[in-house]
Amino acid sequence: MKDVYRDRQYWDDRSRDFSKLEWASRQGYVEMLVQAGDLRSDDVVLDIGTGTGIIARAVAPFVETVVGVDISEEMIKASKATAAANCECEIGDARNLRFPTGHFSRAFARMVFHGLIESGDAAAKECCRVLRPGGKFILSEGIPPSPAAEPWYTEMFRLKEERLTFSPEILQGLLSRAGLTEVQTLIHISPQVSIANWLENGSLSSDQRRELMQVHLDMPAEVRKAYNATFTESDVFLDMKFAIVVGTKPNTAD
Repeated sequence: MKDVYRDRQYWDDRSRDFSKLEWASRQGYVEMLVQAGDLRSDDVVLDIGTGTGIIARAVAPFVETVVGVDISEEMIKASKATAAANCECEIGDARNLRFPTGHFSRAFARMVFHGLIESGDAAAKECCRVLRPGGKFILSEGIPPSPAAEPWYTEMFRLKEERLTFSPEILQGLLSRAGLTEVQTLIHISPQVSIANWLENGSLSSDQRRELMQVHLDMPAEVRKAYNATFTESDVFLDMKFAIVVGTKPNTAD
């Protein structure tokens, strides 16, 4: 398991600028996640890795209660500042949740599991544990725009941070191993996302920002095509691809 303090420090550092990230608040992406949850007015919802509360706030109008959990104290402070009346926010770890078995009817985790280098299976099983029978786990991660672009995608992100590269099949396997069934996958494309915005709000050094921007400017032709990349004098815009994978906790009698 990765060092928890290091995880917390990294996300504490990112909390100040996280809400400025263009991709994170794209309405099309957020709306598709909410729809994937098939929400009901009596749902009790867990938002793992809630960050500044973007998903929790989007879910809140449709459910009874949302509990946003994040490992970062600074993220939780930011989330509380804009939380809906039916939203609670607290520090917690997806790998060791304090909630009793079967407490939630829905659980969301957006852009969390790529950072769980050694403990993704444990976290997925823990999220499954706190779901009621019939409850749904909605997991979303960014993925390469095409299989051919995967090596470039993995190497590019290696320059930014330690993280896993996912495919829809890998995410489906993660939920299946956790004990979830009826696993389904949706694909969302967020058109023309600004790379300059992503780099400026990622807690990166100026050297890292320059290197990563140059990597995007120099991307191979097949990667440019897969991303539908466009270029200006100061920015690169990509059609970013996300997988939304939904699994259901089976009834104990099944």
